[in-house]
Amino acid sequence: MLFRSLATDPNSRSRSVHDKRPYNVAVTLTLLHYLCVVGFLTSLVILSLNPKVDSVELLIGFVVATGVTWLIAYLKRRSARCPLCKGTPLLDTGASKHAKAYRLRPLNYGSTAVLGILFLHRFRCMYCGTPYDLLKKPSSQRYH
Repeated sequence: MLFRSLATDPNSRSRSVHDKRPYNVAVTLTLLHYLCVVGFLTSLVILSLNPKVDSVELLIGFVVATGVTWLIAYLKRRSARCPLCKGTPLLDTGASKHAKAYRLRPLNYGSTAVLGILFLHRFRCMYCGTPYDLLKKPSSQRYH
């Protein structure tokens, strides 16, 4: 399903992104946040099976880590902007979506874009519908 949405469309070519750093940082920090959520859920199960002081300290540590990584990942996802429409393709807002915007059903559009960048290095802006390829070099660097 994710491959269908990011596959090459004969009517629209993928565009390159000149500055890939905001996207790479945002995806890395979001992945770190997801890992902290998994650690929090695991420590919650450990606490329910083994209620000791060490389990409580582990749970509190993961609660703090999850909160901190959520805040940092949120701010970094807001700073990654679409080069064309200046929207935030990694963060879902209440704005109307483009007809070609795609999401995986349990997730929102922003999380789908994060997974697309993480696994395929491609995403489609949910606001303007433009496909981007992070591995494609800009035209100014292609012929030099």
